[in-house]
Amino acid sequence: MKDSKTDIEAVIFDLGRVLVDIDTSRGIFRFFSELLAGDDGLLMHKLMHHKVIREYNTGRLTPNEFYKKVRGEFSLDLDFETFSGLWCDIFLPMPGMEGLVYDLKNKTALGLLSDTDPLHWNHLRSTYPHVAAIDKPTLSYEIGFGKPEKQCYLAAAANVGKPPEKCLFIDDLPANVEGAIATGMKSVQFQSAEQIRCVLEDYRIL
Repeated sequence: MKDSKTDIEAVIFDLGRVLVDIDTSRGIFRFFSELLAGDDGLLMHKLMHHKVIREYNTGRLTPNEFYKKVRGEFSLDLDFETFSGLWCDIFLPMPGMEGLVYDLKNKTALGLLSDTDPLHWNHLRSTYPHVAAIDKPTLSYEIGFGKPEKQCYLAAAANVGKPPEKCLFIDDLPANVEGAIATGMKSVQFQSAEQIRCVLEDYRIL
């Protein structure tokens, strides 16, 4: 019987808190934190599941429409340019991930599956070369679905040209890992670049 540990032909990464880190003490979070009180994880959860942000992340709102809705919803006295800058000023490098992506680049098919939006995506791919180096991104605002919906994982697998069972998906959220597994992928919850490097060695990819 073939060893499933040698049967992975594509690695698909989540973006936020995997390829890059997110700092909820900076940027637009400084405005949201007082309105959506709670610890770091709860703030992220509330934001990602807020109706307006879900609409934006699935391509139902343009950046300008999103800005107008957020300005009204959260009573933000910011012009569009200032808002856009703050909206994108939440990211930090994730230690070890740039090197890991480049180590993988010529060893396996690489993909990206992210619940994201045009402002964040354009900022990230112009700021972080290892994000831009992944040439098969699957983005929620382009496909119209967000994780953990099945369509996301199927689209990401199709984008790298592999069936789901040949893909390894890496995400920081348990629900998204479970969604990937339910679609037939192998999946691992991200903790650190060092942990993922060990996982990839175990799968004989590195």
